[in-house]
Amino acid sequence: MEIKTLKGITLASTAGICWGSMGVAAQYLMAECHFTVLDLTSIRLLGAGILLVLLDIFWNRTKHIKAVFEKENLKDIVIYGFALLCSQSTFFLSIFSSNAATATIMVLTSPLFIIAYLAIVHHRRIKVLEMVSLLLALIGVLLIITKGNWDTMDFSIAGVGWGLASAMLGAVGTIQPGRVVRKLTVFPVIGWAMTFSGAAACLYNNPLETNVLWNTMGIICYLHIVLCGTIVSFCCFLKSMEFIAPPIASMLTCFEPLSAVILSVLLLGATFGPIEAIGAGCILMTVFLLARSKSN
Repeated sequence: MEIKTLKGITLASTAGICWGSMGVAAQYLMAECHFTVLDLTSIRLLGAGILLVLLDIFWNRTKHIKAVFEKENLKDIVIYGFALLCSQSTFFLSIFSSNAATATIMVLTSPLFIIAYLAIVHHRRIKVLEMVSLLLALIGVLLIITKGNWDTMDFSIAGVGWGLASAMLGAVGTIQPGRVVRKLTVFPVIGWAMTFSGAAACLYNNPLETNVLWNTMGIICYLHIVLCGTIVSFCCFLKSMEFIAPPIASMLTCFEPLSAVILSVLLLGATFGPIEAIGAGCILMTVFLLARSKSN
């Protein structure tokens, strides 16, 4: 495997693992600190966005600020922020209309939209190994989140529709910021996009009027969500596409449910049976096949 490919796969997998660990922290905040989904979405995006902007200013002074507010760059950043906000909102709507298992499976169809877009617009050849890898990833995640109990799936029209909408918006968030990221680098693009989208979400869900409990563990979990589950994950994900194709990066986010399950076993006392082990094997095989696909 080429070093470049290994870097891309490692970065994209790290993003998925960080998103999975965020799920465990979010579970604690909702169960013990009375956070709602809207609280988590708005406060997470705004907190992470402001921190990224401040870090970029600390390291680069005002180097990127003027460029961010240039008409073409600002348009791309606002669209990316809107895609981030809407992809999360539609994902939660899919959960509300069906359940988490159905929503997760629907969102994992995002690579299909990316592959179709690249094939039509950029005439990129669809690789058989990529399609096999996507199928393996879907099977692996399905086994992990259902534990082999298919009754947990609820394919209602609304649930599937919102889930597919989230997948499409996720595909937009994967492809759309490519130009502006190459021009400004990852930090300012993600920082300003999250600041704009987080501020918009806070207008709808005022964080000062929530009834959340800020205890010590709650603060630690929130900081983990902002630092690891948002900043590290999104930066790693966008950076990975400098080394591997967007469909491959998107497929590797299947590590999210795997890492969430493993952390739940280690920290929350959840069980990990043979069905989940088979699912984990499918996801790990996905990495091997994607590496083969990239090297061929």
